[in-house]
Amino acid sequence: MARKIGLLTMVHLASVAKTLAATRPYPLHTLYLQFHPKVAASVKCPRALGRFVASVYQSSVCWIGADVDLRIMTGTLRTGHSNAGAFSTNRKRPPSVDYLFYDYAVASETGTRIEVVLDPAEECYRNVVLGGTFDRIHAGHKVLLTQAVLMATERLVVGVTDGAMNRGKKLYELILPTEQRIATLEQLLQDIDPTLRYEVVPIVDPFGPTATDPNMDLIVVSTETARGGAKVNELRTKNGLNELQVHTIELLDDEATIEDKEDKISSSNLRMDLLGTRLKPRKPAPGQLPAKPYIIGLVGGIASGKSKMMERFEKLGAGVIDCDKIGHQLYEPGEECYKQVVATFGDGIVHPDGTINRQALGAIVFADRSKLDQLNGIMWNAIRKRAQEVARNLYEQQGKEVVIMEAAVLLRAGWQQDCHEVWSCIIPREEAIRRLMERNQLAEKEAIRRVDAQVTSTEEIVRQSDVVFSTLWSYEFSQQQAERAWGIVQSELKLKL
Repeated sequence: MARKIGLLTMVHLASVAKTLAATRPYPLHTLYLQFHPKVAASVKCPRALGRFVASVYQSSVCWIGADVDLRIMTGTLRTGHSNAGAFSTNRKRPPSVDYLFYDYAVASETGTRIEVVLDPAEECYRNVVLGGTFDRIHAGHKVLLTQAVLMATERLVVGVTDGAMNRGKKLYELILPTEQRIATLEQLLQDIDPTLRYEVVPIVDPFGPTATDPNMDLIVVSTETARGGAKVNELRTKNGLNELQVHTIELLDDEATIEDKEDKISSSNLRMDLLGTRLKPRKPAPGQLPAKPYIIGLVGGIASGKSKMMERFEKLGAGVIDCDKIGHQLYEPGEECYKQVVATFGDGIVHPDGTINRQALGAIVFADRSKLDQLNGIMWNAIRKRAQEVARNLYEQQGKEVVIMEAAVLLRAGWQQDCHEVWSCIIPREEAIRRLMERNQLAEKEAIRRVDAQVTSTEEIVRQSDVVFSTLWSYEFSQQQAERAWGIVQSELKLKL
């Protein structure tokens, strides 16, 4: 059944839980909630309404489910707003809305007047500013943005982190492109209140336009970024600008959090939920690649946990190929590859027992990039050919319909054309360094050198991946990721193979 859009016009705010729950039988994708003009007549306290909005967003998952995108519109509360109540009084269905919901009798348009305790000491501000990553809009974002909208009378400036500003974020590689985040924000703000002027801009430092814009009055921060408000005012004072009033909003608790996640609703938690899921639609097999066995290339940086992930998939029933082990086998005497390497680099790389001295070979190729390219040309072709043979044997002799091939050089060597899809493991640079020091007993300087010597960046690995894992957290959480991905591919293959 196709997902629909609904519009709920409310009068009885005290019954919001029951009212929202009553929409659950309908196949909604998005539910807009607007306030009846009767509410607008009595709402004079934006912070009180902001607290109401925060409580609704925090509990909405329980009332309407996590799959419905709830958007609370406050534009009808603006005095003199020409569109106030337009949906509630117009009997014709708006073009983009499939369901119209009311919590009052439409025919008579009567309803209980909502009384709000006012605080005359509170005031609004002409120009309000806030900033953030705003990756994958969630309830916490909606609370922050709605309260900022309620505090503004003319203009709201929103800074969206860009470039290096995102590098310190958890799973920053999965953050949506800046242009996409800005477009989503602009649409959401127009839904909340189309009467304000919005400026949604990318920022590449913690201050953004607050450092230079003299026409700002209030900055909205969360309890997590409250110190940022003070830093902004320090800079504005230094630059001869007025200090901003600071409005702090409490973060929403994540009632569905697990041990490895943050306790608050956050984009980081949402990015963690993407691990082990399909990030791209399943695509047709490249070239003439047979449908069976279904080959998945597993890539990742040094110490990212690829081998442990391979063990998990082998236990789940996959056939596995370790291309690094194949490479070691091909260096053995008697292999065609062995003969080509010795012929190319000379007998000086051979031990007295006939085996290749890997250390001597490494000294040659790492001192001359052209020689390294020569070696890769020999080894990569041989490894690719052997891996294809192993994959066929795993399917024909052992019945393994899904084969996972671990290869650190997969993307550099172009082996993704031999795979139906690519999966990857990622971890932060600092964690990779720590693991190398612990696992290989390396000095920090040497561990850093090895990590930074990697040719393919984590961002490029993620860009080419269909599924991404991270082994940064507990063993159990990594296991859940593996089982989730395995379940997805098994379900798809049963339907399509």
